[in-house]
Amino acid sequence: MTRRLFLSTIPAALAAGAPRPNVIWIWADNLAYGDLACYGNGAVKTPAIDRLAAEGVRFSQFYVAHTVCSPSRAALLTGRQPFRTGIVDVLRPDSPVGLPESEVTIAAALGKAGYRTQAIGKWHLGDRRQYLPTERGFDQYFGLPYSMDMAPTLLYRDQKIVENMEGARVETYTRRLTDEAVRFLEGTAKRPFFLYFSHTLPHPPLNLPPDARSPGRPVYDDAIEHLDIEVGRLLEAVDRLGLRENTLVVFSSDNGPMHAGGKTGGFRGRIRDAYEGGLRVPFAARWPGRIPAGRVVDEPAIMYDVFPTLMKLCGGTVPQDRTYDGQDIWPLLSGEGGVRREKPFVWVYTDNVTTVRDGRWKLHLAHRDKPLPEPELYDLETDSGEARNVAGARVAELRRLKEIAVRAQAEVPKAWPLYYPVLDPKKLPSGPRRQ
Repeated sequence: MTRRLFLSTIPAALAAGAPRPNVIWIWADNLAYGDLACYGNGAVKTPAIDRLAAEGVRFSQFYVAHTVCSPSRAALLTGRQPFRTGIVDVLRPDSPVGLPESEVTIAAALGKAGYRTQAIGKWHLGDRRQYLPTERGFDQYFGLPYSMDMAPTLLYRDQKIVENMEGARVETYTRRLTDEAVRFLEGTAKRPFFLYFSHTLPHPPLNLPPDARSPGRPVYDDAIEHLDIEVGRLLEAVDRLGLRENTLVVFSSDNGPMHAGGKTGGFRGRIRDAYEGGLRVPFAARWPGRIPAGRVVDEPAIMYDVFPTLMKLCGGTVPQDRTYDGQDIWPLLSGEGGVRREKPFVWVYTDNVTTVRDGRWKLHLAHRDKPLPEPELYDLETDSGEARNVAGARVAELRRLKEIAVRAQAEVPKAWPLYYPVLDPKKLPSGPRRQ
C-alpha cells in the first residue's frame, strides 16, 4: 500500500528532535455532554477529569461522527465517515461482519511508525476472530468485544476468551481494566505507545462494586464518579512513571446518553438522535508544555479529525488511496490558531444523509431513518437547544445546506440489511441479554 505524510510540515516538537508523544485515548460509553462537573453537572464530583481539562484544553463543540457507538468508534479509529468503512449501525454479538481488513486504524498507522499499541475495554467493531483488535493494528487486547448489556459477557485477552464474567466479576470490571492499563504503562520501556482505553461506563447495565454505591443516590451518578476515580488512577500512574510531560491524554465519549440519568446539558436529543444531545460530547486533552492549560475551545471539531491530528504529531502516515474526512486540529489544541473547514459536517443514518452543519447553521432532513415532514434549520449560535426552526425565514441558507446534503448523498452507498438469527436463549432478539 502506498503511504505518505498527511501534512507536508513536521510538527515543531519532532523537528526539534524531541521524542514523539505517547498517546492515551480514554473513551466513556454513552457519556452525555453534561455528565461531568467540568461540563456543568452539579450533582457529581469528577475531580480527575476536571483536572485533566483544567491542565489542558476543553472543547465546547466537539462532535461524534455517528449517533451510535460502532460507527462512531470506526470513525475515530479510521479518520473516515462511518459509511466509508461499512459500519453503519450497532454491531450485535455473533454478527458476521466487522471493521474491514482494508481499513487502516490509528493503531496500525502508529504501529508502522514504531509505537507499541494496546486496546483495553470495549471494542464493538466485530467479535469474530478476524475482526478483533489484534487483527486491526493493536499489539495487545484485553476487554469485551461489545457492550456490557450484550450476552455472553466474554472477556478476551488478545484473541483468547479468558473468562465468562458473572456476578462480582462484572462489578469489578472497570477496576480490572485500569489495572491492565497500568501494567501496560509500566512495561512501555523506551518506545512510544498508543493506549486505546475504552470504558463500558456509563452504558447500562451499571454494574458497580458495592463500595462505589451510595444509598439513596441515583446509580448513574455513582457510575460517573466511579468512572472518574478509575481515570484518576490511570493518570496517577502516568505521573508516577514519569510519563506526564511527554504523553497526550484525551478523554471523550462515543455518543449521547442511553441511560435515563444522562444529562445532555440542556441540548435536545439522546443516543440515535442527530440533535445536539446525541452528537455533542465532552472532549478534554492534556499535553504539558504543548497544550496550554485552562483553555476552552468553542470552535467545532469532529471525531474523524483525530486521525490526521495524531498522524501529524506522531510522525505517522495515512494511505493516499482513499478519502479522508477530517482535518488536523492541532492548532485548536495548542492555541496556535483556528481551522478553516474544508468540508461541512455531515451525518448519515444507515445510508441517508440526515443532518448537515456548516458554520453556525445546522440542517435536519430526517430523524433517524424517517424523513422529516419539512426540513428543520437552526442557528446554533443563538439556539444551541434547536428549539426554533428558522427554515422559513432563512431560505438562502436552507437551499445552500440542502445542496450540500444532495452532494454528500451521492457519495453514500446503499446499505443492505443484514439478517441472521439470534439463537442464544439468554439474549433478546435485538442482541442484549435478557435481564
